[in-house]
Parts: sequence; structure tokens; C-alpha cells
Amino acid sequence: MKTPECCSICSKKTEDGIHLLRVYICGDCEKEMLETPADDPKYQFFIDQMNKAHRTAIYS
Repeated sequence: MKTPECCSICSKKTEDGIHLLRVYICGDCEKEMLETPADDPKYQFFIDQMNKAHRTAIYS
């Protein structure tokens, strides 16, 4: 059994996600990120969250 981890995008604890550059992303956020067009304002939100999470992961 996997241990739930906190998603770097939505902050929910899940067991079904991926690690990308030491950043955990839940399955729901991963799917939404992949389906969001680059001209959607939500796309910039995902970029900002990933940048913030990656910086945190590097310095911890």
C-alpha cells in the first residue's frame, strides 16, 4: 500500500500521482494540466504552481 502524498498543485493527499522533478502531482491535476490549452488562464496557474513547488523541492 502506498502512502498518500500531498499534491503540489491542489494540496490534496492522494496515492495516485506522479513525481516530476521531485514534485508530486496527483492524477487529477496531471490530467487537467494535460488537457488545459496554453491560452487558458488556468495554464499559467499550473506553471506558477509547478515553479513554486520545484523551487521548494530544490531548497528543502
